[in-house]
Amino acid sequence: MEPRGRTRWAIGGLLAGGIVVNFLDRTAISVASSSIAADFGLDLGQLGVVLSAFTWSYCLVQLPAGMLVDLLGVSRLTRIASALWAVAGLLTAVASGVGPLIVARLLLGVAEGPSMVGASKATAAWFPVGERGMATALFDGATKLANMVAFPVLAFVMSEWGWRAGFLFTAAVSLLFTAVWWWGYRDPSALRSLRPAERDFILRGGARDTDRGGARQFRTALRSGRIWILCCGFACYGYTINIVLTWMPEFLQRQFHVRLLQSGLYSMIPWAVATVAELAFGGWLVDRLVRRGRHPWRVRRTVLTCGLALGATIGAAGSAASPAVAVFWMSASLAGLAVAAPVAWSLPGLLAPPGTVGAVSGLMNFLNTAATAGGVLLTGWLAQATGSFHAPFVLAVAVLAVGVALYWWALYPSPVPDAAPPARQLDHV
Repeated sequence: MEPRGRTRWAIGGLLAGGIVVNFLDRTAISVASSSIAADFGLDLGQLGVVLSAFTWSYCLVQLPAGMLVDLLGVSRLTRIASALWAVAGLLTAVASGVGPLIVARLLLGVAEGPSMVGASKATAAWFPVGERGMATALFDGATKLANMVAFPVLAFVMSEWGWRAGFLFTAAVSLLFTAVWWWGYRDPSALRSLRPAERDFILRGGARDTDRGGARQFRTALRSGRIWILCCGFACYGYTINIVLTWMPEFLQRQFHVRLLQSGLYSMIPWAVATVAELAFGGWLVDRLVRRGRHPWRVRRTVLTCGLALGATIGAAGSAASPAVAVFWMSASLAGLAVAAPVAWSLPGLLAPPGTVGAVSGLMNFLNTAATAGGVLLTGWLAQATGSFHAPFVLAVAVLAVGVALYWWALYPSPVPDAAPPARQLDHV
């Protein structure tokens, strides 16, 4: 029976708000990329190093961040991390050269390391399995909403007051979120205002509150072949969506000679399409099909692999004859990737052994960001060498094909029924 309380959805909104701020911080460098390159005299290859600096540090902290989320909890770790987002934004705004700029981006990568794994952990703690699709789509969809909002807003701020003003803006927003998080977030077991009826509903539905672990539990997860295949599949997803995120404004400006503000407005369209697609298909539709009796793992496998397949339309964007055509293909690609994302992010909360949701999410995001860092650099190099973005976008199609094969293999045959206890939800391939 549906409880009277809706506190869990307020928590879901807070998690989504944090991710919006998170991606506002990291997206700013993409919007400012042309201005930074002009100020510091960078070519595409050198600019790729600056753009990927965040990703390298973000990648390296994923495993420790995931384990710390399991050990310390989401609430405590995010309080520290979110304050550092503001510090990193301020340091970027006052950077006097490429070196300080890279240092500031490295700090931001460390500070934002716990964000997505923490949201995955918190969602597993706050939401029953039957609502996990929409809850996951809420925080992951926030990444697309942030990109939709960030590009035009930051493009306007930077066009009016310069690229440094954009980073002062993100620092102020990060500081505001830090205050809201300190006041608003608690785990279900620690939130006194949570009604008993809603707490019982959450726990009976398979939520993983008070799920703590350590190195021993993480070693159990590392011995699972299925976990490794899922993580590699997610890296293929991350490679593609993040090169689009990082290079879209630069691609539109260089390929079609559009202005900074115009590129921001063009970039808004694919992310708007992706946000709607994720909430409607990756979230609501998946939960609805599962509640109506469809086989839960067949639903997840189909939505995930079909979404990645649609993402391969990015290959057509590089040879588009106009910015409108390029935006169309990018919209189709990001819509498919967005539909796949909440299913992929929900898997640690469904399959990880007890006490390892954060750690498995960290492993998954570690491989994702490693692939992203390499992809950002490789995209810049290929675009510089070939004179266009066609070759790197076609390469992304091949990467997604590998991802489809990995996910289809890992989720077929079905891993376990959703009703299985967490300790049995990990089997070997």
